[in-house]
Amino acid sequence: MTRKPSRAVPSMAVDGDRVDEEQIALVLRRATELDGQAHAGRSGIDLALIEEAAVEAGLSRESVRRAVAELRAGALALDDADAGSTRSGLGPATLTVSRCVPGPVQAVDDILRRFLHKEQFHLRRDFGANSSWDRRQDMPARVRVSLDKGVHRRLLLREIERVEIAVVEEPGSSGGTAMVRVAVDARPLRRVHRTAMGRGAAFGVVAAAGGLALFGIPDALLVLAGATGSGVAVGHVVGSARCRTSLEDLEVALEGYLDGIERRG
Repeated sequence: MTRKPSRAVPSMAVDGDRVDEEQIALVLRRATELDGQAHAGRSGIDLALIEEAAVEAGLSRESVRRAVAELRAGALALDDADAGSTRSGLGPATLTVSRCVPGPVQAVDDILRRFLHKEQFHLRRDFGANSSWDRRQDMPARVRVSLDKGVHRRLLLREIERVEIAVVEEPGSSGGTAMVRVAVDARPLRRVHRTAMGRGAAFGVVAAAGGLALFGIPDALLVLAGATGSGVAVGHVVGSARCRTSLEDLEVALEGYLDGIERRG
């Protein structure tokens, strides 16, 4: 019987008694595998043990606890689906802001929920520390949002349709510090990009119509293709810039709101 060759593992020499981040991750992953074999039905590593190990490795206890709080709140999640949107110049599909603020957790959660109610959202799913909210579609809410877009400009989330929030206690704070994460679905902000591209294409059609009057049908077909393409390209540039500006304005507004929670007396 032919023995199946083992998968090669890159050699990582240990410098004395110190290991780098990649080596730490490898050791913890392998220790988790071994622990799972020794204790069937159990998986993972106790967070308290990770904290102690990290402190022994030279990391501050405060930083480890902050990282754990961010993990529990979902602030460390990486959304790979946003990569393509970022490369295209439109910015991320989900805008996330997070902050540690003075607790207690329940009080901070109540503040955020009242804020979302005021912004004309209703609770869609409630998981305790995490909850998701949708834009209300009843007539009073739609009128309020429409007026705010055109006149008042008081709602921070007037263009947004869906929001997720998370409020968790920072480990070791005994309820005194809460990690807050607010994630908004920013895709509605891309309407300005689509509008700009549509206007660019319309401009190209108008230019082609002028070419028809000047050059006749055969040459006008060339004008139509070139002018439409140029119009769409210009629309993409203008729309992308406006979309990024809207995202930046929204991020500043949300950070400012969290500033208020942090400074509350």
